[in-house]
Amino acid sequence: MTPKTLKRTLVIKERIRQVRRAELHEAQTRVDVAEQSLQLEAARHTSTAALLTRAGEFSANDLALASEQVQATARALKQAEAELNARKSEHEERQDVVGEATREVRAIETLHTRMLATLKREAGKREQSALDEAASRKGKPR
Repeated sequence: MTPKTLKRTLVIKERIRQVRRAELHEAQTRVDVAEQSLQLEAARHTSTAALLTRAGEFSANDLALASEQVQATARALKQAEAELNARKSEHEERQDVVGEATREVRAIETLHTRMLATLKREAGKREQSALDEAASRKGKPR
């Protein structure tokens, strides 16, 4: 593999890492939205449950409706919690993918740096050899 090929590979891997970072950002946004939804559902559930504990006269019909509303908000709250957990799991997976992409980029950067250093050393050796040969020819009597 040549340094030029490694450089192209590095550019491609860097673009992939940028895409993965964007996906991670989107996942974080979905986590934030799910957290807000959970907070909203928790507030609804609390306010609906407060209706049942309020002092006053209630008919059996009013109590039944309030009970159904509390159950509905409890289901919505549970669903919002499940959604938040799913989004958090997705976010963690995206973090792992970004970490892997970063490791790949670093590995290629290291390989590229080492290859350039090796080529530079070899060029230096060839140059030194050529200089030594020229010096030895110059120093020989004819």
